[in-house]
Amino acid sequence: MKNLLSFIFFLNFILISAQSSTDNYNFFEQGICVSGNCENGFGIKRYQDGTIYVGNWWNKIPGGHGTLIWGDGTIYVGNFDKGKYHGDGTFMTREQFYIGEFKSDRANGNGTFFLQNGVYFGEFEDGLFDGKGYFLDTNGSIEEGTFNKGNIVGDIIYRTEDYIRRK
Repeated sequence: MKNLLSFIFFLNFILISAQSSTDNYNFFEQGICVSGNCENGFGIKRYQDGTIYVGNWWNKIPGGHGTLIWGDGTIYVGNFDKGKYHGDGTFMTREQFYIGEFKSDRANGNGTFFLQNGVYFGEFEDGLFDGKGYFLDTNGSIEEGTFNKGNIVGDIIYRTEDYIRRK
């Protein structure tokens, strides 16, 4: 349970503070189109901070499938809607990565989050755990719980090779 609780705090912090595709439409209008059609089509655009977007453009903003590589090495590969992460995608930083569904730049739907100490898979809403979730740590134990807006609701079931415990 200790692993799950510390993981919950860490993940909610990461997902809430994760780089979003943009805080406004002006970001995507900046930069230099280095290849293709960066207005309505497929193109590559480079930004002053080192960020690169490769993918589909619609009205000068990402729409459809694309890859956004931030200057710090953070990468998002997946679908965009009106310049926001939306639909299936993968969000990677140097420490962890998330594979799953997005809506308006937030984890939303089913997803899997990989960390150095284990893997969480379950349901998300608005970037927070919401619904059933499981954490498999590197020792092979499994912690299972139900969440509402990032908070644990009810019991946590802790399973190891030797026993099952409810907390």
